[in-house]
Amino acid sequence: MKLPLEARDFGIYVGCIAVWAYLIALGRGRAKGMPTPWILVALVVFVFSMGVDGVNAFLYDLHQNLPVVPFLYEPRLELRLATGLLCGIAFAGILAPVVNYSLWRQNDNRPIIENWKQLAGGLALLVGLFAINASGWGIFLYPISIITAASVPILVGLINMVFLLSLFRKEGAAITWRDALDPFAAGVFFALLELGALSLLRYAVLGTAVLP
Repeated sequence: MKLPLEARDFGIYVGCIAVWAYLIALGRGRAKGMPTPWILVALVVFVFSMGVDGVNAFLYDLHQNLPVVPFLYEPRLELRLATGLLCGIAFAGILAPVVNYSLWRQNDNRPIIENWKQLAGGLALLVGLFAINASGWGIFLYPISIITAASVPILVGLINMVFLLSLFRKEGAAITWRDALDPFAAGVFFALLELGALSLLRYAVLGTAVLP
């Protein structure tokens, strides 16, 4: 059975949320510093790898109708998932400090990912997600489907929260996790409105047609 998101989007959204939870478990849930320079370079390379795979997949689709269009390799679902997960850890490492800077009063200026051991732990978590997704075992269907569906409004809601805190000049106001609930709930509320509007727009343009 199909999951709510295709492989690359699953990697981005679920990978980001999973690594973010991992960083919170490490006690770095309020760290405001960007990853150390070489780790940041590695994260940028992860995003670039997903971009290369995505562009190649686009060229491959064009090649089906226009044989003169070149492509590097035939796209594979496993590669879409792997590069999506790598992009997910990159998003967690780059987006989490931005959210933390906007939300928390505490001045925790530690890098969100400080060393290669912490990065390796996040990558190990992604390997587990890859194995679960690729296994196709029915026991994982409902848990993964629920987490996948929830990851989109959560991540979009966190981004909305940053904009809302900036708009109303409420940056750095949260002291406890309970203080973070109201701005996060507002961000998720607007995320649901945005996703609903996009869904209505798609239906208005395409109806029930299934894209190739």
